[in-house]
Amino acid sequence: MTTQTNMAFCGWDIGGAHLKVAYADATGNLLHVFQLPCALWKGIDALNESIRSALALLPKATAGHYITMTGELVDAFPDRQEGVKAIVETIDAHLNNSDVRFFAGQATWLTKNQAIEQWQNIASMNWQASALLAAQHIEQGLFIDIGSTTCDIIGIDRHQVSATATTDYGRQCSGELVYTGAIRTPLIAISDAAPLHGNRVSLAAEWFASSADIWLILNQLNESDIQDSSTDGQPWTQTHSQQRLARMLGSDARDATDAQWQNVAAYFAEKQMQQILNGCYQVLSQFPDWQPSSPIIGAGIGQFIVEKCASRLNRPYVDYAAFCQHHPDAASYAPATALALLAAQQLS
Repeated sequence: MTTQTNMAFCGWDIGGAHLKVAYADATGNLLHVFQLPCALWKGIDALNESIRSALALLPKATAGHYITMTGELVDAFPDRQEGVKAIVETIDAHLNNSDVRFFAGQATWLTKNQAIEQWQNIASMNWQASALLAAQHIEQGLFIDIGSTTCDIIGIDRHQVSATATTDYGRQCSGELVYTGAIRTPLIAISDAAPLHGNRVSLAAEWFASSADIWLILNQLNESDIQDSSTDGQPWTQTHSQQRLARMLGSDARDATDAQWQNVAAYFAEKQMQQILNGCYQVLSQFPDWQPSSPIIGAGIGQFIVEKCASRLNRPYVDYAAFCQHHPDAASYAPATALALLAAQQLS
């Protein structure tokens, strides 16, 4: 692939619920990083709409576009192969030029036709882009990206990404992919019961509340951080989050005090952090010679959870933004940012 002189670099991370975009100018300076809602699980039209919205927000300068994805997993597609094909063809319809490449892991860039043919190397590789950029800056450490839905836990050793698996199946077995996130995780996936009024209350097996409600009640997230709809369609406020949480316990918000709902939320936060820590301990067990000073690198909209986990693990914490020119939104949307910066390094 040849990149034109004075061409900007645009990274795209296409998920099942959001589209993340990062834009660096021709000299590699990161200028724009943002996220848009993209309910791809409802169908490919959602992606068309989000791409159009993103293009309207980007500068009109000539740019190369570098794509990664996890959206091929959504149940709008019959399988992952068809999902990759549909996403690649949709991207091609909007960015139909020779300067579109698809990230295939280990800094490999594929054309449209290659991406469709080698779909296994395209599917859900966004974590590797983020970890590759981190590995340039960290000799040894644990990269953790907590997004809205999932958590990636990747070892970096001797400046190399040291993952035991590349597929979602393999990474779910190895602890490198934990299916829990800061926004969209149903509470019933975090615990089957919670404490209230001195009782251990079994939870409704319904999607009445999500992890975003917990972290909002605990003042770790606010409404502007959340681009998903709530489970009941009501706003992201303390009052509504308490009511959604209460439904999980067969109650109404008025049945307990603010302090009591904070206590319930803190219980779920602890349970979710334990799921993530279990993955951390599993991944760390691969590296018996690591020093306690090997850091935890935090990324994603849930990086505040990563920082808490670093404290539990008694390891120093490094904000991923330190590798991304300290752009304020870079860490939240690490894969898109990494693609823009890696392309600027490798393809300029």
